[in-house]
Amino acid sequence: MSHEIRALSEEDLPLLQEMETYCFPGEEWTQKMLLSHLEYHQAFVRPQETPKTYALVCETPWEVEIFRIATLPDYRKQGEGKKLLFSLFQTYPTKDFFLEVKENNIPAIQLYETSGFQILEKRKNYYPDGSTAIIMKRNKEL
Repeated sequence: MSHEIRALSEEDLPLLQEMETYCFPGEEWTQKMLLSHLEYHQAFVRPQETPKTYALVCETPWEVEIFRIATLPDYRKQGEGKKLLFSLFQTYPTKDFFLEVKENNIPAIQLYETSGFQILEKRKNYYPDGSTAIIMKRNKEL
């Protein structure tokens, strides 16, 4: 699997905001939140004419936390998210990965499990809508 990814900058804010709105209607991050993320953390897309998936991550010396990873609705279940995940793994081969996902987001959980993530714990009533978060971890590549 190719590990080509492109880092986003503040110039990409309109693209990122549009993708966020399509991927998380009603739960999208605000422009201010996205701008703050771009200022202090990393965001990536796969280099395509029209990006289909994106990731918002935070790198520390020992791990990478995936804050958001999403695929535009018209491109879901076509392997785009998995390609971006594996590009991230290849970009940060010496880091563990963490993420949280809503317990009812079965397609995402299946993607993460087939990509090497394991469930660490559950946090009940974690999200504003009262749903449970599943915390997952993928160990660094050896």
